[in-house]
Amino acid sequence: MAGTNLNAYSGETLTISFSCKDEVGDPFDLTGYSARGKVRATIASDLVVLDLSPAIPIPADGIVIVSKTDEQTAAVPPGVYQWDLVLDTPTGGVIYITGGTIKFRQIASR
Repeated sequence: MAGTNLNAYSGETLTISFSCKDEVGDPFDLTGYSARGKVRATIASDLVVLDLSPAIPIPADGIVIVSKTDEQTAAVPPGVYQWDLVLDTPTGGVIYITGGTIKFRQIASR
């Protein structure tokens, strides 16, 4: 999947879903897979600004969901960050799903 640049607000509830498809466009069965994703100030930074903690609720559907509360995103200072989402395969491999920049803005109504 190509890069995905996102916009979000510090202090908002954030829910994003990603559909994984096979070569013919059918849902990719994620049974046995796990997902991980992080937001960092830069790709090289060791500091994780936000752990996306992606979930795979129904593996056969091929959907990965990121859900963060308003309290969790409120801890992210406004700015532009780097993020990505990867799958860990049942055999120990890693599959890059997507990533890019995520721009956090501040909400005026706080």
